[in-house]
Amino acid sequence: MITPASRLLFWIRAAFVGDAAIAAFGGLLLAVGSEGAAFACFAFALVRAALGVAALLIAMRALERRDPNDDRPSSVR
Repeated sequence: MITPASRLLFWIRAAFVGDAAIAAFGGLLLAVGSEGAAFACFAFALVRAALGVAALLIAMRALERRDPNDDRPSSVR
């Protein structure tokens, strides 16, 4: 059963996996000697991760406001 909380947490986790992939690409750039591009890649991944943490905190607050007994699945369209 897909609940709004499980769907939200899936997409937030997927975003953090994307951030890790971007950071790994930055590490690869650093290994081949492209320091400027690597640091730009690291900065981009850092900003994305910070926004993801902010989204997670906002989502936690939004989910706390829901009725705790409402475990209906959300509509998937």
